[in-house]
Amino acid sequence: MRSCLMQLLITAAVIFALLWFGLPFGASWLSTNALNAAGFTGTDTKVAVSATLPPRMLLGHADSVRLTSTKVSVGDLHADAVDVTLTNVELFDRTFSSVHGSLSGVRVPTTTGDFITAETVALDGTGTNAQSTLTLANSELETLAATQLKAQKVPVTSVKLSAPNLLTIRAAGQTKVGHIVAKDGAIQVTVAGFTPSTMTLIQSGNGNPFRFTSVAVGTTSVTLVGTIDLQSLLGL
Repeated sequence: MRSCLMQLLITAAVIFALLWFGLPFGASWLSTNALNAAGFTGTDTKVAVSATLPPRMLLGHADSVRLTSTKVSVGDLHADAVDVTLTNVELFDRTFSSVHGSLSGVRVPTTTGDFITAETVALDGTGTNAQSTLTLANSELETLAATQLKAQKVPVTSVKLSAPNLLTIRAAGQTKVGHIVAKDGAIQVTVAGFTPSTMTLIQSGNGNPFRFTSVAVGTTSVTLVGTIDLQSLLGL
């Protein structure tokens, strides 16, 4: 009798251990497959799934999923590195409540067909509408604005950003001061006396996964704040 009881206890312990320690690996594998199905590509990709009670993963629930990767491309998002944590994840429904983390080297398409690069992007908020704070060098937008103005036949000799959202343009011996603003999800420049007086630098959509809501110019860097639907991009 004691031998049978001991065997039952050992079997139960083995099953418990497999559930407790094995389920996170299985859930990570499922999450990785879901990412691949969404078109996610990256290097050194790691997916770590955790739950306070691992057996809940049998029902498709995870408390958090941490995704790290480099040279990332998924949908309209392209980044040198990704480190994000998704919380309250439903693996079967492929949904999650919130996201917190950062991206670096994010390339955002412009209306010229070129890209500007955000050095860092901080993400925080709901999976479908996370706040995104992009930081990029002033020179990125200065060069872009100069290129756009020249395309409009404006003989630009210099473009300079300054706080809080001013754009000083030197052209044909004259100096004009405009504003860089976020409108309808896009980044625009408005300059009185130029034709056209409003010029879009970055459109919403058209390969750009962010919708911008504000612009703040600093001494050396610009902060663009907007939102992103990361859940749709990741396919989780």
